Amino acid sequence: MNKMLVYGLVGVFLGITLLNARSNAGSEYDEGKNLYTSKCQICHGIKGDGNGPAAFSLSPKPRNFTEADFWQKDVEQKITTVVTNGKSPMPSFSLEPGEIEAIIYYMSHTFKPGSGSGS
Repeated sequence: MNKMLVYGLVGVFLGITLLNARSNAGSEYDEGKNLYTSKCQICHGIKGDGNGPAAFSLSPKPRNFTEADFWQKDVEQKITTVVTNGKSPMPSFSLEPGEIEAIIYYMSHTFKPGSGSGS
């Protein structure tokens, strides 16, 4: 096989792989956004600042995801545990691991300080 043909095929393969990865990341973001909107936004707010419409009636107040200290340590495990088990006054949610990962992806790309998309 001609070297140029091989390099061309490798280039096409890599290009398709990168496009597929971007598409998957976009769909994970969209899935996370939809789940956050339907499950979390009522308390944590559209900006993730803990000021959703239901927040005023809760004690303690919902967590502010825009604060840097929230993102310290093992935040993925922290979010997974709270979503799965609840933490008063937050109820538990029956979500698949992939759904929780999508919410974490959305939150980290939207609310995390320095994420570029933040509030």
